[in-house]
Amino acid sequence: MGLRMKCLAGEALAALSIFGLLGCTGSVPGSSPGPGSLASASGGDGSVVGASGGAIGSGGAGMGPGGIVVGTGGAAVVGECTNPGVLSPGDAPLRRLTHTEYDNTVEALLGVNTKPARAFPLEERAYNFDNNATVRSVSQILAEQYEAAATSLGVTAISNLNGLLGCDPVASGEDACAGQFIDAFGLKSYRRPLSAAEKTRLLAFYQTSKGTEGFANAIQMVASAILQTPQFLYRMETAETAGPAVGAAPGIIEAGPYERASRLSYLLTQSMPDEELLGAAARGELGTKEQVVAQAQRLLTTPKARGSVVSFHAQWLDFLSMGQLTKDATQFPTFTPEIAGFMRQEAEAFVEHTIFDGPGDMGALLQSPQSYMNDALAMFYGVTPPGSPVAPAAVALPATQRSGLLTLAGLLGGHSTPVQGNPVTRGFFIRDSLLCQTPPAPPKNANIMVPAFNPALTTRERFAAHSTDPACRSCHQLMDPIGFGFENYDAVGMWRDQEAGKPVDGHGELTGTDVDGTFNGAVELGQKLGASKMVRDCATTQWFHFAYGRVETGEDACTLQQLKTAFNASKGNVKELLLGITQTDAFLFRKAP
Repeated sequence: MGLRMKCLAGEALAALSIFGLLGCTGSVPGSSPGPGSLASASGGDGSVVGASGGAIGSGGAGMGPGGIVVGTGGAAVVGECTNPGVLSPGDAPLRRLTHTEYDNTVEALLGVNTKPARAFPLEERAYNFDNNATVRSVSQILAEQYEAAATSLGVTAISNLNGLLGCDPVASGEDACAGQFIDAFGLKSYRRPLSAAEKTRLLAFYQTSKGTEGFANAIQMVASAILQTPQFLYRMETAETAGPAVGAAPGIIEAGPYERASRLSYLLTQSMPDEELLGAAARGELGTKEQVVAQAQRLLTTPKARGSVVSFHAQWLDFLSMGQLTKDATQFPTFTPEIAGFMRQEAEAFVEHTIFDGPGDMGALLQSPQSYMNDALAMFYGVTPPGSPVAPAAVALPATQRSGLLTLAGLLGGHSTPVQGNPVTRGFFIRDSLLCQTPPAPPKNANIMVPAFNPALTTRERFAAHSTDPACRSCHQLMDPIGFGFENYDAVGMWRDQEAGKPVDGHGELTGTDVDGTFNGAVELGQKLGASKMVRDCATTQWFHFAYGRVETGEDACTLQQLKTAFNASKGNVKELLLGITQTDAFLFRKAP
């Protein structure tokens, strides 16, 4: 883009782009927690500030990639549903597209797979997920990168001008074709029809740009302008897009048809509504629960639904850090950065195939001895390679040694030090991520150093002080007895029968759950947790956070009860839970603006 064009664009876009919303703080005004700017992304101590106003992770959050604070599995305590049948949709915060949603959307919109969001700043994460609206601010740097990406995407798009336009400017006339393009491109980009005022502004921008830069460049500038607007970058739900008021519930309205279309598509595919979904919205065919669930069932058969479900699990269970694992080269000479990447690939493939091609329930996720890996990772595991040099393929693992998610090498390696397994972090993972029971933070004067590696002692022996030291015991009794059940797995997640020349003791114990008792090894632990209602309820809560971009409040008690009851009735079927989410008050309705 030449200097003259860039200046023209900069002046004309002021009323169109996200820069028009940036204030001195560099944040975009939102609707949650209330009118005004979104909550600050960081607290005074450097922690991420969550929806409750407290520092997320102050009692056990981990550090995500790049030092972003990752919120804990737990959230606010929500009471019982006391008014069943009374509409209570809770809040519907303003939600900016995540980087994944941005890349998927521009790919669907323009047919390009350049993934520009990979160059954007790392996203804030809260309560495990990158889509929590409360902490998603826009910095000056991110706004500038939105502009650069939009400009680049616009240039790429006009390389196939007629394909972008959808009409022939010679046959139809340039201005008529431009008008058709603005209508069609605007509908897809904003996920709803343009208002008359929006179309007028875009047409005026086109005419001004065409007069100085020519037709093709004017189309490119319009496309780039649209990709910088809040209407594209945010999932906006306004008075103009609202559905009808609910007469029996003052202050409650239906989510409008285009709002429901976006809610469906971004939940199930992390992308914009496809043509069929936009068509259903235009025809008024998303007005009933039955119509909504029919579209949800269709979307769950698409490849992008697999990506959305994998993304949820990757964030909830922190697959993201698997590819960055480092281990002591002396103790684990065959472990390489490439193997670390394959471990993350295995975890994602396991989730995808178990849910979409297998039983699809929490029991299978926690108990299946079958995994998916390429030849190199299979050789690292010490099992027969599946004959797949690159892509993961099904591999049967010893049923006495492996139990689904719990014994994936990447997960076990991620909850270890570079030289030894760590029963504390392994136990914490079970307690926090799978049971939604976040142990309290250690006392300020507690020694939180991991015991030094001593090859003459077993891991259990090295960590024994936690059981005898009164300052440690109160917290560690919640984690260590669970973590000791993973003693058959070393710091890279490989099976071992002996450690320090002694037989491994893999006995552990669960307390404070609905499946309390002792167990011997991770396979028995997987059987216990696979039968746990508390685990299924925890998974439901995590899906609530992911689906609605926020944590639960008291207004969500009935929605959560509805989802938990249905999820347990389905024996933990994940796809059934996703369909159930689309039938809740929080999904189908919202408060009047």
